[in-house]
Amino acid sequence: MSFAPKLMFRGITRALFKRLQKKAKQNGLQVIEPTGEAVKDGVRIQWNYDAEREVLELQCVKTPFWIDAARVQKRLRQEVESTLGSSRAA
Repeated sequence: MSFAPKLMFRGITRALFKRLQKKAKQNGLQVIEPTGEAVKDGVRIQWNYDAEREVLELQCVKTPFWIDAARVQKRLRQEVESTLGSSRAA
């Protein structure tokens, strides 16, 4: 089991959060509420979305022995940043 530091993203509008929810679902994670936790293949992710402040916090809080939490965090960061980047380009 391993823990990683929280990732914090600013500028996450409600529309962007909805896009991230859809992206998570496509990857097998149910992100329904603004705050929650999901598990897939032994990887446990927690999140907290504050719509008023437009802040999303993500954290990998558990991984199986065969995957490093830093690798999961990197993937989370890439997914959120690509969504943020595509919204700015639109």
